[in-house]
Amino acid sequence: MIQDILKSNFGMDCKTEEFVIKGLPLYLISGRVFYRIIQDGYSFLLIELPESGQFGAVALEKQLKQYREKTSMDVGFMLGKLTKLQRDALVARRIPFVSPPSQIYLPFLGIVFRNQFTNAVNFSADKMMPATQSLFLYILYHKTSDYILKKQAAEALSLTRTSITRASRQLKQMNLIAEEQHGKEIHMIPQAYGRDLYERAKDYLINPVQKRLYVKENENISGWFLAGESLLSRYSMLGRPKYETYAVYKGSAKIDSLEMTDPLWQPEENTIVLELWKYDPSPFSVRWEVDPVSLAMSLSENQDERVQGELEEYLEGYKW
Repeated sequence: MIQDILKSNFGMDCKTEEFVIKGLPLYLISGRVFYRIIQDGYSFLLIELPESGQFGAVALEKQLKQYREKTSMDVGFMLGKLTKLQRDALVARRIPFVSPPSQIYLPFLGIVFRNQFTNAVNFSADKMMPATQSLFLYILYHKTSDYILKKQAAEALSLTRTSITRASRQLKQMNLIAEEQHGKEIHMIPQAYGRDLYERAKDYLINPVQKRLYVKENENISGWFLAGESLLSRYSMLGRPKYETYAVYKGSAKIDSLEMTDPLWQPEENTIVLELWKYDPSPFSVRWEVDPVSLAMSLSENQDERVQGELEEYLEGYKW
């Protein structure tokens, strides 16, 4: 089909052959078809994405870089029907694509646009909602079964029926889970496991920290979870920070009784950093510590190279 599209739009004759890429993570290969397009000694790679998958521009931009580095070729994606918003988002990030029959953005070859769009929304949001990330973590760490009951997850995470439905729908759109109906039960089936599932989801994950506060340590600390550099230093060569860091769900009733402080004006030994999280860290905590994936995302905006280096080693050593 791609030969016909290029012939009708650019008047070029080309040869198409399936192409095999080795040494990439499973999520960059699974369900995708790779074509090398050859014309007069020049070739480029076109990657057909699965129709059932849902992809965001941010994720595709990062994946595009990996494909280019691995193949040393120009690379484009073949997508389903696009809305104008989706097309403009791809062009803004300079992501080459072909959307049959009338949308082509291959800067290394040519550009053809038609003002004919579908109303269907094929892309997921580029980032998970807090409830979606909570559900994802529950699935990631739930290692006792090949599937998760939606009702079971909702109860464990204290999510409403509406919230769990929206969260599971977003994970389906991101091609991280599939769903099967069995009687009255809905089975959520991961599309990968362990480290592979994490790598597949990494571009969609959010920083769970909504706000950081300096507070005076009191007896309420018993309900909080060690987090941030304090936790990372426990499992790495990173030195302990000046102020211990803990995490708590932003809706916790204990927050109301906290006494705020400012270490620049009120230096006290019992000052700690409290992270208010967008989702409850407790379902995934072990030994009153936040889970590894949430820890990684909470430190994702930390620019200290030592922190990022130790964090990478910590994740490499984690038993997925």
